[in-house]
Amino acid sequence: MYARIAAGLLLAAAAVGQTPGGGQAPDPVEEDPGLIISVESKLVVVPLHVYRKNNSVGGLDADAFELLEDGVAQNIAFVEGPAGPGEDPNKGRTVPTEIILLIDVSHSVIKPGLLDIRTIRSAMLDGLREDVSISLYGFACNLKRFSGPTRDPAKLQAALEAAYAAEAGCSRVYEAIMQTVRDAANRGGNVSRMMVVFSDGFSTTDLSTDLVVQSANAFGIPLYPVILGHEQIVDRAYRGGSGHRAPANPNAGGPWQLRTPTRNNPNAGNQRQARAREQESRQKEFADIGLQTGGRSYDLSVINNMVIRRILKSLATLAQTEYVVGYYPSSVDEPLTAHTVEVRLKNQKVGKLYGGRRLIVH
Repeated sequence: MYARIAAGLLLAAAAVGQTPGGGQAPDPVEEDPGLIISVESKLVVVPLHVYRKNNSVGGLDADAFELLEDGVAQNIAFVEGPAGPGEDPNKGRTVPTEIILLIDVSHSVIKPGLLDIRTIRSAMLDGLREDVSISLYGFACNLKRFSGPTRDPAKLQAALEAAYAAEAGCSRVYEAIMQTVRDAANRGGNVSRMMVVFSDGFSTTDLSTDLVVQSANAFGIPLYPVILGHEQIVDRAYRGGSGHRAPANPNAGGPWQLRTPTRNNPNAGNQRQARAREQESRQKEFADIGLQTGGRSYDLSVINNMVIRRILKSLATLAQTEYVVGYYPSSVDEPLTAHTVEVRLKNQKVGKLYGGRRLIVH
């Protein structure tokens, strides 16, 4: 069976350049000549997490879940996830995990040193299963793949150095996300993927975030936007020398929200505050693609290596505690039709399920 994703979700991604970059000499990503993208896949894999009282629930098997396609129950082929009590936490999995790091290098949005190989190694690689790999992409005016999936620190170091050297003046945030999703999916294989996007969220194009969300959900890749520069916007608009300080971490563990000053600042003009609110709204749109794709967002009050390290550790934990549920669609429609796939817990007392949704076409 060939699962086909309609190009209406992805045509905007063609605006992003496909120049291979870095010292890795990756294969060029070629544009599909037709109006559809074909991905060979007999097995559909749906990623999800299960939590109870903020703790991951491990050891669940197929009997704990039900999988629905357009509301009709399907046979679950397999379930893989975190170990339960008494099980080996490092046991291998047949479906590997790829963590995609997508870095906005426009005007050095993320500064060299914030994300380095020592941080990636200590916060992620050293504690991850052997089947978890990291790939690295960078974008400004164009998207470049600096490293495919790897655990080799030398390759990741070279990729980071090349990404930081690729600074440019524009920032096609959403085209870059969509094209990275497409490039990762076109590499094929039954792989669970998650994408971390480091950016201030200020795209220099008008591509709708709805298309980004649809594309990520179609390929089952949850997004984790890391918002850079929010605090500076608040500083410029609201503090103005008054001594007002925004909360240190107002959005930890919850949805991103606009920050409102606790008191009026007489030194901050209405025009400056209006501009700040507009910028915050744009950043909120960027942050919201996290929850809408089964991921979450990270709003940084302070931007330094220590904070980035904590984020990477959080993402490593998510990779370690992820479930993947697989099934084989029972039929192929003619013409091809979009189908909504949802995984649920049979017993709600087990915990709360996050993610577990995909849009597929067959």
